[in-house]
Amino acid sequence: MKFGMNSKGWTAIDGGDGASLCAVSVKTAVRTNERPQVIAVAEMDGSAAQLDAATLRNLMSRVDRSLPVLTTLARTQYQLRVMPEPAVPQREMLASLRWSLSTEGDSPLEDFNLDWMRIPTEELLPTRPKQLYAVMTPTASLNSRLAALRAAGVRPKVVDIRETALRNIAGALERAGEGVALVSADAGGVGMTFTYQGSLYLDRYMEQPLSELHAADPTARAQLYERVGVQLLRSIDVIVRSYPFMSVNRVVVAPTPEAVGLFEFLTAQLPLTVESLDLNEVFDLTQVPELAQSSALQARCLVALGAALRSARASA
Repeated sequence: MKFGMNSKGWTAIDGGDGASLCAVSVKTAVRTNERPQVIAVAEMDGSAAQLDAATLRNLMSRVDRSLPVLTTLARTQYQLRVMPEPAVPQREMLASLRWSLSTEGDSPLEDFNLDWMRIPTEELLPTRPKQLYAVMTPTASLNSRLAALRAAGVRPKVVDIRETALRNIAGALERAGEGVALVSADAGGVGMTFTYQGSLYLDRYMEQPLSELHAADPTARAQLYERVGVQLLRSIDVIVRSYPFMSVNRVVVAPTPEAVGLFEFLTAQLPLTVESLDLNEVFDLTQVPELAQSSALQARCLVALGAALRSARASA
C-alpha cells in the first residue's frame, strides 16, 4: 500500500462492506482560507465485493475522472496494530517490521502487504519509546479488489484505510492546542478516532450492527449507548495517561446512516463538550446540494470524503 500526495485533489471510492458504495470527487483548496470543494458525489447499491464492472463504470461516470483515484478498504480487509518503532533508518523500516512480525501468525509475511505510520511523540515526549501503526493487508484480498476496479477501467493510485480517512476529518476539526475525539457510526459499528495536530494517536472500534441498534427497544438501546460512552471515557483516560500533552475536551459526533439518537445520548451523558459534525466546516458543499442536505448520505460517504482530504499530505 503506497500513500501519495498531489495538489489537485482526489476521486475517492469507499470500498467498505456496507449496503452501498460511495464515490466522491474533492478539489484541493487553493487559498489558505478556502475549504476543499466537493464537486461530485455518487452512490450505488451493493458492496464493493458485489458490484460488477458495468455498475462500477456507471458509478465512476458520475464523478470526476480527471482527478487521481484512491480507494479505501473495508475493516475486514486489513489489520491495524501498534508496534514499537524499530531503531533503523526509514529505508529499512519495512524490512525490520517484516522481520519482527515474521514470528507471529501462521501465514508467511510475503502473503501480506505491509505499510506503517508513526505515532508522533519524539518532540513532546522525547524519552518515551517510539511507536507506530503497522497496516497488514492480505495480498490476495488486495489484488482481488484492485482487479475488480481495473476491470471497470479504474486504476487507483492509492489504497487507504478507514482510520486514516477519519483521522483527516478529525484533524480538520481541531482547534489550536487541542485534541479531538471523532465518533462515527457505520453499518457495522461505532468508531472513535483521536487526533492531535492532525495525527492519529488512538482508534477504537466497537462492532455493533446498526440494524440491531435501530431495532432495539429503548432500554436495550440505552445500554448499548452506555457501552459507547464508557469506552469513549476509557479511551480518553488512556490518552491522558499515555499522551499528557494531548487534552481531549471536545467530542464531535458524525452523522449516522439512520436516526438512532447517539448524539443526543452522548450530549446528555458525557461530562464533556459534545458537538454534531457540520461537514460545511470542513468542505465547500455548494456544488453537491444532495450531500449538503442529507445527513444520512454524509454518513455513508464520510470515509470517502475523509480519504479525499489527503491531497496536501503524504501519510501511511
